[in-house]
Amino acid sequence: MGHVPDEVEGGAAGKRPRDSGGGDEEKWDDGLFRYRFRDRITLLSDPRGHITRGTGTSLWSAGEVLSDYFAQHPELCRGARCLELGCGLGAVGLTIAHYGAELVVLTDVERQIPLIQRNVDANDRDGKVHARQLDWTNVSQRQGLSPWDQTWSLIVGSDIGYDPDLFEALLQTLVAQSSDSTEIYLGLADREEDEEPNVQDFIDAVAHLFSCEVVHQLCFEPYQSLTKVVRMKRKVQPEAVG
Repeated sequence: MGHVPDEVEGGAAGKRPRDSGGGDEEKWDDGLFRYRFRDRITLLSDPRGHITRGTGTSLWSAGEVLSDYFAQHPELCRGARCLELGCGLGAVGLTIAHYGAELVVLTDVERQIPLIQRNVDANDRDGKVHARQLDWTNVSQRQGLSPWDQTWSLIVGSDIGYDPDLFEALLQTLVAQSSDSTEIYLGLADREEDEEPNVQDFIDAVAHLFSCEVVHQLCFEPYQSLTKVVRMKRKVQPEAVG
């Protein structure tokens, strides 16, 4: 887990952000913790639960790794029409917008939207980044995201494959929102814990519909899980799923 102020978490989980020297770059702002991420974007996290609670209140290491991957490959961002799934704070999508995307839509469950919107407001000056509700388990939401349905050149997500009970809903969302030309990049943590699936488990679960390739992997700290960036493409036009 990354970017949590020391006074809230303490210890290893609350280490000062790697990309900031502190001082004026970090401050509390109306109950949220504001800081600069990689000198590219401003992020507001919610470690105190001021707006929302759950896993989306802070930036996790998989989101850092995937954001950095796109910063290293800006050609993937320029002109992209990008959908981010389970975006949390929206760091990955905001990074892609920073590097020249035409459109970025940040999505998550309903309770997360106010925090996402705060991050959009802190960064988007051109009106090309939008926050929308998308619950993978809701059929009407995953099959429709008007007015942008199936126009994505790029779909991204970080640390969204940790719950095997949601594999099918996530797969159906990817099928519904992608086209044959869509490139999908997921940053997935290999936690190697008995109760959580590893990256290969996720790849095996989607391999009948998507080709998958690990294009990058990184672990920032010894105590953190290895993050693998998986590039996915639809193999064929899939039959309706669910």
